[in-house]
Amino acid sequence: MVSVADGIDRVLGWLKWPVALASLVLLPGAVDALYQVLRAIYRNPAPTYAFLGGALAFAIAWRLFLRRLSLGIYLMVLEHELTHALVAWATFHRVVQFRATVGSGGHVLIQGRGNWLITVAPYFFPTVPLVAIAVLHWLPHRYLAHGSAALGATVAYHVISRFTEIHRDQPDLRNVGWLFSALFLPSANAVGLGVILGFAAGIPALTVLHHVVDATRAFVGAVVLRA
Repeated sequence: MVSVADGIDRVLGWLKWPVALASLVLLPGAVDALYQVLRAIYRNPAPTYAFLGGALAFAIAWRLFLRRLSLGIYLMVLEHELTHALVAWATFHRVVQFRATVGSGGHVLIQGRGNWLITVAPYFFPTVPLVAIAVLHWLPHRYLAHGSAALGATVAYHVISRFTEIHRDQPDLRNVGWLFSALFLPSANAVGLGVILGFAAGIPALTVLHHVVDATRAFVGAVVLRA
Protein backbone atom coordinates (compact mmCIF):
# COMPACT_ATOMS: atom_id res chain seq x y z
CA MET A 1 0.00 0.00 0.00
CA VAL A 2 2.82 2.39 0.84
CA SER A 3 4.60 1.65 -2.46
CA VAL A 4 1.41 2.39 -4.43
CA ALA A 5 0.97 5.63 -2.54
CA ASP A 6 4.59 6.56 -3.17
CA GLY A 7 4.15 5.94 -6.88
CA ILE A 8 1.05 8.13 -6.98
CA ASP A 9 2.91 10.85 -5.08
CA ARG A 10 5.73 10.76 -7.63
CA VAL A 11 3.36 10.99 -10.59
CA LEU A 12 1.44 13.85 -9.00
CA GLY A 13 4.74 15.54 -8.28
CA TRP A 14 5.66 15.39 -11.97
CA LEU A 15 2.20 16.66 -12.94
CA LYS A 16 2.02 19.55 -10.48
CA TRP A 17 3.20 22.36 -12.74
CA PRO A 18 1.67 20.97 -15.96
CA VAL A 19 -1.65 20.88 -14.08
CA ALA A 20 -1.09 24.45 -12.86
CA LEU A 21 -0.40 25.70 -16.39
CA ALA A 22 -3.34 23.75 -17.81
CA SER A 23 -5.56 25.29 -15.11
CA LEU A 24 -4.45 28.76 -16.19
CA VAL A 25 -5.27 27.97 -19.83
CA LEU A 26 -8.67 26.56 -18.83
CA LEU A 27 -9.59 29.51 -16.61
CA PRO A 28 -11.44 31.56 -19.28
CA GLY A 29 -13.46 28.51 -20.32
CA ALA A 30 -14.19 27.55 -16.70
CA VAL A 31 -15.41 31.05 -15.89
CA ASP A 32 -17.51 31.20 -19.03
CA ALA A 33 -19.08 27.80 -18.29
CA LEU A 34 -19.96 28.96 -14.77
CA TYR A 35 -21.42 32.16 -16.20
CA GLN A 36 -23.55 30.20 -18.66
CA VAL A 37 -24.93 28.02 -15.86
CA LEU A 38 -25.77 31.11 -13.79
CA ARG A 39 -27.35 32.68 -16.85
CA ALA A 40 -29.50 29.59 -17.40
CA ILE A 41 -30.66 29.73 -13.77
CA TYR A 42 -31.46 33.43 -14.13
CA ARG A 43 -33.49 32.84 -17.29
CA ASN A 44 -35.42 29.90 -15.82
CA PRO A 45 -35.22 30.02 -12.01
CA ALA A 46 -38.35 27.94 -11.30
CA PRO A 47 -36.57 24.53 -11.14
CA THR A 48 -34.06 25.96 -8.66
CA TYR A 49 -36.39 27.83 -6.28
CA ALA A 50 -35.89 25.32 -3.46
CA PHE A 51 -32.14 25.21 -4.10
CA LEU A 52 -31.83 29.01 -4.09
CA GLY A 53 -34.00 29.24 -0.98
CA GLY A 54 -31.77 26.80 0.87
CA ALA A 55 -28.64 28.68 -0.20
CA LEU A 56 -30.08 32.03 0.87
CA ALA A 57 -31.31 30.65 4.19
CA PHE A 58 -27.88 29.23 5.03
CA ALA A 59 -26.09 32.43 4.00
CA ILE A 60 -28.37 34.50 6.26
CA ALA A 61 -28.04 32.03 9.14
CA TRP A 62 -24.24 32.05 8.77
CA ARG A 63 -24.13 35.82 8.76
CA LEU A 64 -26.41 36.20 11.75
CA PHE A 65 -25.27 33.47 14.14
CA LEU A 66 -23.70 30.28 12.73
CA ARG A 67 -20.24 31.78 12.27
CA ARG A 68 -20.18 32.70 15.96
CA LEU A 69 -21.23 29.28 17.24
CA SER A 70 -18.59 26.79 18.30
CA LEU A 71 -20.53 24.05 16.52
CA GLY A 72 -20.47 25.95 13.23
CA ILE A 73 -16.73 26.52 13.47
CA TYR A 74 -16.13 22.91 14.49
CA LEU A 75 -18.10 21.51 11.54
CA MET A 76 -16.12 23.68 9.14
CA VAL A 77 -12.83 22.44 10.60
CA LEU A 78 -14.11 18.85 10.58
CA GLU A 79 -15.12 19.04 6.91
CA HIS A 80 -11.76 20.59 6.02
CA GLU A 81 -9.78 17.84 7.68
CA LEU A 82 -12.11 15.14 6.40
CA THR A 83 -11.46 16.33 2.84
CA HIS A 84 -7.71 15.99 3.45
CA ALA A 85 -8.33 12.47 4.73
CA LEU A 86 -10.64 11.45 1.87
CA VAL A 87 -8.11 12.47 -0.78
CA ALA A 88 -5.35 10.78 1.22
CA TRP A 89 -7.34 7.54 1.20
CA ALA A 90 -8.13 8.01 -2.51
CA THR A 91 -4.38 8.19 -3.22
CA PHE A 92 -3.74 5.06 -1.10
CA HIS A 93 -2.32 6.74 1.98
CA ARG A 94 -3.02 5.55 5.47
CA VAL A 95 -4.34 8.22 7.82
CA VAL A 96 -2.59 7.71 11.14
CA GLN A 97 -3.91 10.76 12.99
CA PHE A 98 -7.05 12.87 12.61
CA ARG A 99 -7.88 15.88 14.76
CA ALA A 100 -10.48 18.64 14.51
CA THR A 101 -10.93 21.26 17.23
CA VAL A 102 -12.52 24.68 17.61
CA GLY A 103 -9.68 26.44 19.39
CA SER A 104 -6.57 25.05 17.72
CA GLY A 105 -7.83 24.00 14.28
CA GLY A 106 -7.29 20.56 12.85
CA HIS A 107 -4.61 18.20 11.66
CA VAL A 108 -4.34 15.08 9.52
CA LEU A 109 -1.20 12.96 9.63
CA ILE A 110 -0.68 10.40 6.87
CA GLN A 111 1.76 7.61 6.20
CA GLY A 112 4.14 8.45 3.38
CA ARG A 113 5.33 11.74 1.99
CA GLY A 114 1.95 12.86 0.62
CA ASN A 115 1.20 15.00 -2.41
CA TRP A 116 -0.07 18.41 -3.40
CA LEU A 117 -3.57 17.12 -4.15
CA ILE A 118 -4.06 16.08 -0.53
CA THR A 119 -2.77 19.45 0.65
CA VAL A 120 -4.91 21.62 -1.60
CA ALA A 121 -8.09 19.49 -1.74
CA PRO A 122 -10.11 21.35 0.94
CA TYR A 123 -9.76 24.61 -1.00
CA PHE A 124 -11.65 23.41 -4.06
CA PHE A 125 -13.17 19.95 -3.56
CA PRO A 126 -16.92 20.23 -2.77
CA THR A 127 -17.14 17.43 -0.21
CA VAL A 128 -20.44 18.38 1.44
CA PRO A 129 -22.33 19.26 -1.79
CA LEU A 130 -21.23 15.97 -3.36
CA VAL A 131 -22.57 14.07 -0.34
CA ALA A 132 -25.86 15.97 -0.71
CA ILE A 133 -26.01 15.10 -4.43
CA ALA A 134 -25.43 11.42 -3.64
CA VAL A 135 -28.27 11.50 -1.08
CA LEU A 136 -30.57 13.25 -3.58
CA HIS A 137 -30.24 10.33 -5.96
CA TRP A 138 -31.78 8.05 -3.32
CA LEU A 139 -34.53 10.34 -2.04
CA PRO A 140 -38.15 9.55 -2.89
CA HIS A 141 -39.60 12.05 -5.34
CA ARG A 142 -41.84 13.66 -2.72
CA TYR A 143 -38.77 14.77 -0.76
CA LEU A 144 -36.82 16.22 -3.68
CA ALA A 145 -37.75 19.83 -2.87
CA HIS A 146 -36.40 19.40 0.66
CA GLY A 147 -33.30 17.71 -0.72
CA SER A 148 -32.77 20.50 -3.23
CA ALA A 149 -33.01 23.09 -0.44
CA ALA A 150 -30.45 21.10 1.57
CA LEU A 151 -28.18 20.99 -1.49
CA GLY A 152 -28.48 24.77 -1.79
CA ALA A 153 -27.46 25.13 1.84
CA THR A 154 -24.39 22.91 1.28
CA VAL A 155 -23.35 24.92 -1.78
CA ALA A 156 -23.68 28.17 0.19
CA TYR A 157 -21.54 26.58 2.90
CA HIS A 158 -19.00 25.49 0.29
CA VAL A 159 -18.66 28.99 -1.16
CA ILE A 160 -18.50 30.67 2.26
CA SER A 161 -15.95 28.21 3.62
CA ARG A 162 -13.70 28.62 0.56
CA PHE A 163 -13.71 32.41 0.95
CA THR A 164 -13.07 32.01 4.67
CA GLU A 165 -10.21 29.54 4.36
CA ILE A 166 -8.25 30.96 1.42
CA HIS A 167 -5.96 33.62 2.88
CA ARG A 168 -2.26 34.41 3.02
CA ASP A 169 -1.73 32.90 6.47
CA GLN A 170 -3.14 29.51 5.47
CA PRO A 171 -0.33 26.97 6.07
CA ASP A 172 -1.62 24.46 3.51
CA LEU A 173 -1.47 27.01 0.70
CA ARG A 174 1.91 28.23 1.86
CA ASN A 175 3.19 24.63 1.80
CA VAL A 176 1.86 23.85 -1.67
CA GLY A 177 3.06 27.23 -2.94
CA TRP A 178 1.22 30.47 -3.52
CA LEU A 179 2.03 30.55 -7.22
CA PHE A 180 0.62 27.07 -7.72
CA SER A 181 -2.47 27.94 -5.65
CA ALA A 182 -3.06 31.09 -7.70
CA LEU A 183 -2.82 29.13 -10.95
CA PHE A 184 -4.81 26.05 -9.94
CA LEU A 185 -7.55 27.07 -7.50
CA PRO A 186 -9.53 29.61 -9.58
CA SER A 187 -10.17 27.13 -12.40
CA ALA A 188 -10.75 24.21 -10.04
CA ASN A 189 -13.32 26.16 -8.04
CA ALA A 190 -15.06 27.56 -11.13
CA VAL A 191 -15.39 24.09 -12.68
CA GLY A 192 -16.58 22.49 -9.44
CA LEU A 193 -19.14 25.19 -8.75
CA GLY A 194 -20.34 25.14 -12.35
CA VAL A 195 -20.93 21.39 -12.22
CA ILE A 196 -22.83 21.56 -8.92
CA LEU A 197 -24.99 24.52 -9.95
CA GLY A 198 -25.57 22.77 -13.26
CA PHE A 199 -26.85 19.73 -11.39
CA ALA A 200 -29.28 21.93 -9.46
CA ALA A 201 -30.49 23.46 -12.75
CA GLY A 202 -30.78 20.13 -14.54
CA ILE A 203 -27.70 20.68 -16.71
CA PRO A 204 -25.57 17.50 -17.03
CA ALA A 205 -22.02 17.68 -15.72
CA LEU A 206 -20.64 16.57 -19.10
CA THR A 207 -22.39 19.52 -20.75
CA VAL A 208 -20.67 21.91 -18.35
CA LEU A 209 -17.28 20.24 -18.87
CA HIS A 210 -17.69 20.26 -22.65
CA HIS A 211 -18.43 23.96 -22.49
CA VAL A 212 -15.23 24.51 -20.49
CA VAL A 213 -13.21 22.83 -23.25
CA ASP A 214 -15.07 24.50 -26.12
CA ALA A 215 -14.88 27.98 -24.59
CA THR A 216 -11.19 27.50 -23.82
CA ARG A 217 -10.52 26.37 -27.38
CA ALA A 218 -12.34 29.42 -28.74
CA PHE A 219 -10.48 31.76 -26.40
CA VAL A 220 -7.07 30.30 -27.24
CA GLY A 221 -7.90 30.43 -30.94
CA ALA A 222 -8.85 34.10 -30.69
CA VAL A 223 -5.62 34.90 -28.85
CA VAL A 224 -3.53 33.07 -31.45
CA LEU A 225 -5.28 34.84 -34.32
CA ARG A 226 -4.71 38.24 -32.72
CA ALA A 227 -1.06 37.42 -32.19
